[in-house]
Amino acid sequence: MLHFRIDPAGSKVLGLWLFLPGAVISPFLFWQTFWGGAAFLVAWSLLSLWLAPLRARTLEGSVSLGEVRLAQGILFKTNHRVPTRFVTGISRFRTPLLRACRCSLLLLYTSGAVLILPGIADETADRLVEALQGGRS
Repeated sequence: MLHFRIDPAGSKVLGLWLFLPGAVISPFLFWQTFWGGAAFLVAWSLLSLWLAPLRARTLEGSVSLGEVRLAQGILFKTNHRVPTRFVTGISRFRTPLLRACRCSLLLLYTSGAVLILPGIADETADRLVEALQGGRS
């Protein structure tokens, strides 16, 4: 059985990815008033730089012989189970920022869903890709 979690550095990269679009568009959305833009930027910063990484770090998963299990949540924990026979593919992406943090973004394709796993440590991602591809790299 292979267990995996989101790396703390990878969750910070996720928060940065979420923060940047809001920081770029806030002056254009709130050009009428300075305080409206400032309030939006403070709220957006709180959500993207603190709450999103906090929730991302709660993701826990495991791959066993017959299924992939995911559990996530701060207050209310959600559980997802996907049989491995329904996994149709897995893609691995590494941006320069993720590469500096030694993390990867994994997209797990199943019949009917795409599971996004941001910020998985490289060593864990290697083992996860190998396990889900049936031992081939």
